[in-house]
Amino acid sequence: MSETVNVDGVDYELDAEPARTSLIGEGAPMLWGFPVNVRRDGEVVSRKTCFVGRISVAARNPEAPDAPYDVLEPVLHELAFERIVKRIEAQEFENEIVFA
Repeated sequence: MSETVNVDGVDYELDAEPARTSLIGEGAPMLWGFPVNVRRDGEVVSRKTCFVGRISVAARNPEAPDAPYDVLEPVLHELAFERIVKRIEAQEFENEIVFA
């Protein structure tokens, strides 16, 4: 999934790879992880490894944590992209881990 965001007049493409379940507790996924490439003018300027927790997902959409992936995925990406945009606004382009 990808999305274009504009920060200070510059377009950045956020290109997320599919999420992987990183932690399972009592049979339910508790954490999902996935990399997001941040591109400016088609060139990767940063790679953010995102981890999104079950509580964050449930707060945004209570049904999403246990829903099929087509329902879960947009919520995961929305939460991660919000954090990444804040990092771009702060001019933080190093590769890093981002928690949402």
